Amino acid sequence: MNKEKSESKKLIPLYLQKLFLEKTDKTHYVRMPDILSYLESKNIFADRRTIYAAISLLNYTDFEIVGVQEKGNYKYHHPSRLFNTNELKFLIDSIAASKFLTEKKSKDLISKVKSLGSSFDAKSLNRNILLSKRIKSMNDKVLRNLDYIYSAIADNKQITFQYLQWNTKRKLVIKSEKLYAVSPYAVSLSDDNYYLIAFDSKSNDLRHYRIDKMQSITITNTERIGKELFQSFDIVDYSRKTFGMFGGKEETVTLEAANYLVSVFIDRFGESANIRPNFNNPDSFIVRITVNISPQFFAWVFGLGKNVKILSPDSTADAFKSMINSVAENYCR
Repeated sequence: MNKEKSESKKLIPLYLQKLFLEKTDKTHYVRMPDILSYLESKNIFADRRTIYAAISLLNYTDFEIVGVQEKGNYKYHHPSRLFNTNELKFLIDSIAASKFLTEKKSKDLISKVKSLGSSFDAKSLNRNILLSKRIKSMNDKVLRNLDYIYSAIADNKQITFQYLQWNTKRKLVIKSEKLYAVSPYAVSLSDDNYYLIAFDSKSNDLRHYRIDKMQSITITNTERIGKELFQSFDIVDYSRKTFGMFGGKEETVTLEAANYLVSVFIDRFGESANIRPNFNNPDSFIVRITVNISPQFFAWVFGLGKNVKILSPDSTADAFKSMINSVAENYCR
């Protein structure tokens, strides 16, 4: 056996692993003639004993290959997968629905996820046909920015960055020439957008920033501050209180709502929604929730219609009425 043939036979386990990943799964098999023919297509000529040894080696490395006897012969498959077909479909749909990814990046990631399935899964995993009809990001900065942010959090360092905003020409422009300097602590995915939640030493409070609107992120040598605020920080609770990630003063608000709307409050606030019957009206209930008061919260309440009413505090009810009146003025001229 010459040296070239000897070296090529060392590749047999790698080629077999590729073959079993692509051409077998829980219900699909290959037989010994299929294996030998596949290797011959790679200019590798082996006997059955070499194949058995390669299969044993792969099994030893926890790449499971199972032989099933059939009419005196054996057929082989790799039955277990890191992800099953339904899980791959979920991952593909999640990528396709992500607004923070561009169409190009989405297609690239979907192609990689599809490669985790066998060739028999290809048809059922071809789910990116609606990509072009979905709202997608116009840039690929999110994944790169996330990398910087997670590195800063891991290293306990502050970051600086420029923050962008849209202008009337549909261009992202720098909001302020002055760099933002914050202590990053968490990342939240809300309304299909990634947000950085950070401590701002100037306001001595939490702030959040759309990660796709951040640019020129630099990890500084300054250690983070504001740790005491994050010792009991609950990102789920924070996101639930903050409508559309628009901040505002935190208030406990009491509302009266028609009984058919109870699921709306439970879906939004979960167990934190304090609900009781309305003893004065059996067709409605009373609910107490803690939220950040903002125009987005008022818009959410308004969207529920006339069968919801803010009862307290009076300042919140008055602010809601004032917003309604100011909007109504646009249509009364």
